[in-house]
Amino acid sequence: MIRMTLISGFLGAGKTTFANLLMDFYIRTGEKTAYVVNEFGEAGVDSALLGQRGFQTVDIVGGCICCTLQGKIGAALREIIEEFTPSRIVFEPSGIFIFEKFQDVLKGDPVLEGNCEIDSVITIVDSGHVTNAMLVPGNFFSNQITHADSVILSKLETYSGDVRELIGRLRAINERADILAKPWSELKDKDFATLDFGGSVGVSADDDDEHEEHEHEEHGHHHDHHHHDDDDEHEHEHRHIHPDVDSITIEPRDYDEKYLHELEGMLKDGTFGEVYRIKGRVVYCGEPKLLQGVFDTIQIEPNPPEGQSRLVFIGKNLNESRIAKLWGV
Repeated sequence: MIRMTLISGFLGAGKTTFANLLMDFYIRTGEKTAYVVNEFGEAGVDSALLGQRGFQTVDIVGGCICCTLQGKIGAALREIIEEFTPSRIVFEPSGIFIFEKFQDVLKGDPVLEGNCEIDSVITIVDSGHVTNAMLVPGNFFSNQITHADSVILSKLETYSGDVRELIGRLRAINERADILAKPWSELKDKDFATLDFGGSVGVSADDDDEHEEHEHEEHGHHHDHHHHDDDDEHEHEHRHIHPDVDSITIEPRDYDEKYLHELEGMLKDGTFGEVYRIKGRVVYCGEPKLLQGVFDTIQIEPNPPEGQSRLVFIGKNLNESRIAKLWGV
């Protein structure tokens, strides 16, 4: 039986970063692991980043599992099983993932239903953007938390709020899940091992520190994720990849620090529409960089994906002409 780990979370929560850490752990403990990601837009940024680390990756871009891509995801899973024969598949759905739709992919498929078992559902929560994510139409945030076995808080290094109050908000949505509230730079093998409910993943002897202090609440786990009736599927135009979410991909101009500050101001005042997520390769101060944006916050990071510069914008009521004029070449 191939065990599956689902890593969900709203747009920009840090799913790919955590998948990177988790897959390193699985590989160290002897798992033959494959990574499948469902991304929005035309630029496969997340899979390209993990591909640079040498992981076996498959990306499915241009839509979402909730509407037009169920067949493609099923086909991708069958292909990776036949060609790579992994012992585990880490699946990262898009940020507007609905859990029941993934159950539908597995159900009734003669290859997947008999060979794959979801043994861990992890939801990543951006500690600094919980309220923003809750306000996005579509119920994505609460659905992902409701079905989680473990909720992992991200970006605590820069979070200035009350962590216990934040945990209480999440506990009100899912009272049974583990909640791990710890800076990711401090994660150890035993933290990752708690996410494995089948018990096959080991912990190295030098990582058994019983006196370590952090917010890690443990609760019982039951994998009785409830199935709901399917909504009617929708056909969309090219740039409409979900009934409530748009995507636009552009070739970006070169940026400097002053220009990025100006663009952050435009994100705050709604110049481009309701922008939930920006990601892609850019040239910043003369060097290739990875640009990551969540709501009205932009970050420039090293180690961009290979290839040409492209930026993907995800949001609602996006103003394509303004984005192209102010961000594009």
